[in-house]
Amino acid sequence: MNSILKPLLFIPAVCLLLLSCNNDDSTSLSLTKQDIALNVGLSDTLNVVVNYVGDQAKVPVNAIVSDSTIATARVLRNKDDVGISKSTFNCAIAISAKGPGTTSLVINAGTKKITRTITISQTMLILNQSLVQNYGLAIETSNSNVFIMEFFPETINLDRNADSFTGSGQFIHLEAFFSGKTTSVPAGTFCSNLDGSVNTFLPGDSYVDNGKSYMYGTYIETVENNHVSYTLVKSGQYTINIKGSTYYIEGDLTTETNEIVHFSYFGQIPVVDKTEKPTVVNPLFTKGDLFYAGDYYNMGLSNTFFAYLETSNVDISSNTLDGEVLVLHINTDGYNQIVSGNYKMLTQSEFGNFAVRSFSLVPGNTYFYRDKLVSAGCWYYNTNSRKRLISGNVEVSYETDHYVMKYSLYDRIGSQITGSFNGKLKMSAPAAKVKSELSNKCNPVLLPALEKSQSKDFGRIHESQFRYMGMK
Repeated sequence: MNSILKPLLFIPAVCLLLLSCNNDDSTSLSLTKQDIALNVGLSDTLNVVVNYVGDQAKVPVNAIVSDSTIATARVLRNKDDVGISKSTFNCAIAISAKGPGTTSLVINAGTKKITRTITISQTMLILNQSLVQNYGLAIETSNSNVFIMEFFPETINLDRNADSFTGSGQFIHLEAFFSGKTTSVPAGTFCSNLDGSVNTFLPGDSYVDNGKSYMYGTYIETVENNHVSYTLVKSGQYTINIKGSTYYIEGDLTTETNEIVHFSYFGQIPVVDKTEKPTVVNPLFTKGDLFYAGDYYNMGLSNTFFAYLETSNVDISSNTLDGEVLVLHINTDGYNQIVSGNYKMLTQSEFGNFAVRSFSLVPGNTYFYRDKLVSAGCWYYNTNSRKRLISGNVEVSYETDHYVMKYSLYDRIGSQITGSFNGKLKMSAPAAKVKSELSNKCNPVLLPALEKSQSKDFGRIHESQFRYMGMK
């Protein structure tokens, strides 16, 4: 009898052993972080260590967040899991902060699980003081009025007479674009945009001029312990409501670190007029360069020259501009010279319809080519700024390599560039070379300094901005 029972007792033991060999499961989970805390918009990556038996592919890791409006969790692809040994692997879980609040995160692998608390906070700026300045058509690449709007908390004390402030805290610097006729801050919803279109604001960035770094666009400035720091704003949206003379502003700004900062403003908004007033400029040009581009438009309508009238100390090969330059984009009948005649600026409609003709000037314009902002047409440059010329005329008299040019040209606000040039223009390059450079750059052969001076549009604005008392 015993001899019969022994084999029978052995069969269940073998079955249990076989079952245990086919049991694919986790034996433990570990996570280095006990709790997760983030600000809205930010993210973090958690590392989960999984101990398991059996087939790793049959021990998937899952992550579930109780409230997806507060945070979300995403398990990185299982095939990217890093095996530590035949019984252990690492798994990464990406946590994204969506909104303020507290929620729970459950991570499970097989029959094991870990629960953690996720706390999401949001930076809230409550602002009740304003400094708003209208710079008008200050940026030549935009047809909008530029408003510099700064909103401060009560912890910062403004001294408008001294153009400075004291105290500590965070405030917002917004560069907004409103209609060209706007003199006060309008109601509406405004989003970020790089092209300066109406009812948008410019994302934050910086440029270096003469070794000094300047912030421009939209940014958050932090003043603490006599130290000033900046956080660029890359996108966002805000809404302005007006009731009587009181403004209600609320919005969310996404910073360069992807944090989403919420801000609100309540109060009046007086506007300081900083618009540039029309002036008459009489440059004393003593020399010049001439670039012949031939049939620039490949339409058989005219030949094109780019004339550079320059003051005496301008070096055409320099990286800096010391003096004044008038760039004339001229369409003419001649091919060896600009023939005598009266050259009138094309209207915006004619230019828009590509109605090029002889004895015409191309108005100043800008466009993007291969992700680079390009200037074309007629422009006036000096050491501190530039003007996009959109109307007027140039009378040309030519005789034996000698030019007399009488010019009367206007920019968008009515400033006049007027005077005359009497002398020779040095032909700087043959048509073939000029056309080759134009095809590569898609703009006239600009002085390096003129290309650099596109940032000067912002210089006039930032020179008069508030500065923290005693700080550079």
